[in-house]
Amino acid sequence: MSAPLLLLHATAGAGHTRAAQAVAAALAQQGSQHHQVVDTLACTSAFFRKMYAKAYIDLVQTAPALWGQLYERADVVKPPRSKSARARLAFDKLNSQAFGALLKDAAPAAVLCTHFLPLELLSDLKRKGRWHTPVHAVVTDVSPHAFWVYPHIDHYHVATPAGARELVCKGIAPERISVTGTPVDPVFAHSTPAPAMRAQLGLPERPTALLLSGGFGVGPLLAMLDSFAKADTGLSLVVVAGRNAELEAACRARAATLATPVSVHGFVNNIHELMDAADVVVTKPGGLTTNEVLAKGKPMVLMAPIPGQEQRNCEFLLEEGAAVRLYDEADTAWYLQTLLDDKAKVQRMTANALRIARPQAAADIAQTLLGSLPTGSAA
Repeated sequence: MSAPLLLLHATAGAGHTRAAQAVAAALAQQGSQHHQVVDTLACTSAFFRKMYAKAYIDLVQTAPALWGQLYERADVVKPPRSKSARARLAFDKLNSQAFGALLKDAAPAAVLCTHFLPLELLSDLKRKGRWHTPVHAVVTDVSPHAFWVYPHIDHYHVATPAGARELVCKGIAPERISVTGTPVDPVFAHSTPAPAMRAQLGLPERPTALLLSGGFGVGPLLAMLDSFAKADTGLSLVVVAGRNAELEAACRARAATLATPVSVHGFVNNIHELMDAADVVVTKPGGLTTNEVLAKGKPMVLMAPIPGQEQRNCEFLLEEGAAVRLYDEADTAWYLQTLLDDKAKVQRMTANALRIARPQAAADIAQTLLGSLPTGSAA
């Protein structure tokens, strides 16, 4: 069965997937019955699929400075027919030969992309006159990198007015840009008071910090736990290690040695509840995670930003007063105690988080998508 709305992501960083799923959830809330969420990498060769996701994770873990240099050097919009752009397109097309079959089978009336790989492929098809339905892009970080910029994309949804101005500087017409915010699942638009959620989850009634590693389990969680070794701080910790089973096991072993109560989890489906239970969230500044935290109105302590997109996200949140930066994981226990003792600062950070949050972004994007459908295309 055809899907009037096709939502394309790529499993190269969990945020791209969550953004597509968030819009899908919002579409369902608005009555859409025919939308399809697809991982673009599922349409690629086994070699490409493994290389695309693994190369990024390996690089940011082992050589983050090198990744940052590559990211900044590549943030220049090149003419579509330049030698480097053509080489990249040729390589991606060679390894994405099932993508055309996906488009034919889905026969969508509109497409939304939360990753730049399908944007590149669709822009090329539109340039050649082989694709005519609207293509929307959701930029999942505050700063739109040149990898997102393609001349034949119909509409861009960005996180901030500054991101919109950056896209204009990179050649996208203002009328093709909407400042919607970053889409997060509708569950993040509603909150439960922290004490009530702690009781619901069986957590101690103490000031609580939620420590996140990211969906792929990348982050210095063990070093942060070590900072609690000396004594009970009066805090309670909730640790989420993501899909890294080895890290989860190591965190459980470390937590068992601490006087501070620690609840350790792997990948979870109730992160919105864990955020509700927390008084502060310690996280890497990924685009989706930070916007989920903003929607919950929780102060953030940012750690270990990956040079490039995470560094830009970090700078934005610091400038807006919704976050502070942890530079040394060995100081985590002291830093969290000091922050939570400063009630006025916590209140300011909470107010700033709520000020810049866009919990309705997914609903707004879904409404725009439904409005773009041709007359008679039931979603």
